[in-house]
Amino acid sequence: MWKLNRILGLLAIITFITVLAACGDNSGDSESESNGIDLGEDNIELGTDDYVSNTVNSYTAKLLLEEIGYNVQVNQTDVGVQYTGLSDGATDVIVGAWLPYTHGSYWEEYEDDLERIGTVTEEVELGLAVPAYMEDINSIEDLRDNTNNIGEQLEWDITGISPGAGQMNLMENEVIPGYELNDWTLLESSGAAMAAALSDAINNEEPIVVTLWTPHWTFNEFDLKILDDPENAFGDPDDILSVSRTGFEEDSPAAHQLISQFQITKEDTQEMMLHVQEGMDPEEAAQQFLDENPDLKEEWLEGLH
Repeated sequence: MWKLNRILGLLAIITFITVLAACGDNSGDSESESNGIDLGEDNIELGTDDYVSNTVNSYTAKLLLEEIGYNVQVNQTDVGVQYTGLSDGATDVIVGAWLPYTHGSYWEEYEDDLERIGTVTEEVELGLAVPAYMEDINSIEDLRDNTNNIGEQLEWDITGISPGAGQMNLMENEVIPGYELNDWTLLESSGAAMAAALSDAINNEEPIVVTLWTPHWTFNEFDLKILDDPENAFGDPDDILSVSRTGFEEDSPAAHQLISQFQITKEDTQEMMLHVQEGMDPEEAAQQFLDENPDLKEEWLEGLH
């Protein structure tokens, strides 16, 4: 009986060691394959800011990466933090880099540690926008000239977004000085707060001037116009690019390939954005879009499953 107990004890120890070894082989930093695809490092840190246009696209990319076997964490931060994260390696990749203008200052600061992957969306526009019923206000020059006493009507306030946004930097450094809007105050808020203020003003048929961009769900919901920019203070339209930390392609080759194939139109992004505005979770909106667009999903996953 003593010998039997000793043998059973040894077997238990061997089984325990085997289980520990198996757990060690499944560490988060391990390299792996899925369906014969070389995933490389299979944990991905995907960065995004809090602007819905970038958020829904980021969750679409997350779902696609998970489809081929990656474990993906979406980190939602301020725009500047996205770039510092890429620079120090805390973030692997983003699909919402507005270049060469909106995020230009961040690119210049961190470009030695960044790599461009591809174009996500072509020709996205920044500007100041007003409701279409503000018929006398058609150009940023009309704000300077105080057409129709617009300054007094708005108490000289322009409703902006978060202070770290590239568009706010352009407003402060290019648009306001370029058009001599010295009497105006640029109000800091957030993308959601700006949209709420715009909605409230339109519901009450009141004047408002906001910082806005395409793609944005408000263009699906309201009749808006972007003010002419004859001085080109906002610059030519940006493209939205995918950008990674250096070494990402070597570390996670299949993820890099997928992101390089990820392209989406403004109209498709705005469709998801509108669902989020109506109360849908961003990831749920992204999943619904993928379910309703199987051909597009196949294009993004070509050669990867």
